[in-house]
Amino acid sequence: MMKDRSRPWRWKSLAACAIGITLTVNAAEVSVPSAVPSPNDSGATSTPVGTANDLDAEQLRKMFLEQQLQLAEQQRQLDELRRELADQKVAPAATVAAPAATPVQIVPAAFSPAPAPAAAQAPAVASDTNAKLDTMQKSIDALNRGINGFRFTGDLRFRTDVLVRKANKSLPPTDNRATPQQRARERYRFRFNIDKDLMEKEGAPAKASIHVQLATDPFNNPSTMDTDFAGISTRAPISIAEAYVDFRPMKGVTLRAGRTTELYADNRQFVYDDDIRFNGFHETYRWTGKKNGLFVQVAAAQYILTDPNIQVLPAGSPFLAAGYSVGQRVPSSNLLDQGITVGSNIGKKWSHNETFNYFVVREPNQIQLASTNGGAALFANSPVVGATLTSNLGETGNATTTAGGATYFASEFHVSKGGLNLNYSGKAWKGHNFPVSFFIQGTHNSGASFDQNGFMVGGNIGSVAKLGDVQFQYQYYYKPANAFISQFSDDDVGTGAGTNVKNNQIRVNFGINRFLVWENRLYIQKGISVNNPSINYFLPLQAGYNTQFRLHSQLVFTF
Repeated sequence: MMKDRSRPWRWKSLAACAIGITLTVNAAEVSVPSAVPSPNDSGATSTPVGTANDLDAEQLRKMFLEQQLQLAEQQRQLDELRRELADQKVAPAATVAAPAATPVQIVPAAFSPAPAPAAAQAPAVASDTNAKLDTMQKSIDALNRGINGFRFTGDLRFRTDVLVRKANKSLPPTDNRATPQQRARERYRFRFNIDKDLMEKEGAPAKASIHVQLATDPFNNPSTMDTDFAGISTRAPISIAEAYVDFRPMKGVTLRAGRTTELYADNRQFVYDDDIRFNGFHETYRWTGKKNGLFVQVAAAQYILTDPNIQVLPAGSPFLAAGYSVGQRVPSSNLLDQGITVGSNIGKKWSHNETFNYFVVREPNQIQLASTNGGAALFANSPVVGATLTSNLGETGNATTTAGGATYFASEFHVSKGGLNLNYSGKAWKGHNFPVSFFIQGTHNSGASFDQNGFMVGGNIGSVAKLGDVQFQYQYYYKPANAFISQFSDDDVGTGAGTNVKNNQIRVNFGINRFLVWENRLYIQKGISVNNPSINYFLPLQAGYNTQFRLHSQLVFTF
């Protein structure tokens, strides 16, 4: 009887099958790199966001894709082995070579050839692997969103601040224009942001969110968050600079309540200082078109500036200096701002947007009263730990009816403001992008008959996001004495006088890495108007002082 020689091949076939199945099952245990994103690293400049220590989510996914392409070849070898095993059932005449002893991992179906019928377990394993990858990606996304839904960002700025102005010796020593200015100081600012979404639903934007910002903040100067390198060994205060909640009841609608930036503040240093915050409410509706990036946004804001709570004004009250009468009720001071913004794309590279808003300051003389020695105490908080929390409100510059008085020369501040931004997304040159933008803004105060029109114009080229990036910017400001409230305007452009100034700003920034930028700004300042006693027109700082130069050179860290 002839021996059945197929039996040894059957044992070899069964062994090879066992090896293949074992490798297939083991491949389901996909090795995952241990690096996970950390929410504490970032590299933003206008709005900081978190990134990973070594690999962000996108880099991690790319790494897996590259790994999976390499494993596709191993999967192909495994499929060939299965086909050879199936052929041996018909003609078991050749020796089946086992694949090389390398780890085999199953590749998602998008990268794998269709498995042979004998490998029925492969799709199930691949599906399981995909599920694990999806789960891991969701975990990474959750880490990016922050710890327990909280997101933490912030910045730290170290600034060298130099101010130089020669004395005008043609004026008497009692005139402040005859006083020279020469100061060099070091300053720092720290801000820490906490954000969290509320009322979340899977696959839909959160219906609400909260935001809190803690910052270094000298209590006696609301127009700056800078702390000087001074005070011997005194510790700098930290305060709640921002605290608000946003509620989004429907698409395009946002309602805000709390302490926040002014609705139409834009960091252009024209009407509002970028450190000014108000207590109040915002309402915004934004409509977005389907083509060319078209959008229309209407918004309004109401801010509560003071709360005198005086029903009957007594004789001798400091409020009498602000134009109030004995026996009168003193209402609160408010700022109301409303407007519309429209924008769209122009081709592939260009875009534009235009904004028009109208704001009204009710009872403005209370603001000027807070800037005088007699009225400051009315708006001061209680002293704590031997420190006075507030002093005279700074950044005076508007015209008043008496020298250093508490009544503005402008009867009202009803200000119309318009602005245009034209943007070019940029062109790469030697590995660095150079976007371009042009901008112009103008204001008109209908509550005054002269010195009531202001404007700002400027341009920018380049941006800073990495080593070697560079940015150039120029702006010209014309801010007359009755244009808008000086105490809310920028304290860098005016240096102690928010209005009655014209100023050239030259800005050059250098990127060091995505976390660090070196910024440099030069301000060249002159005055506009002088006193006119015949019409009771007085200014804190008249024109006629020598050109004033101010330099800011600062390192800005973001996380």
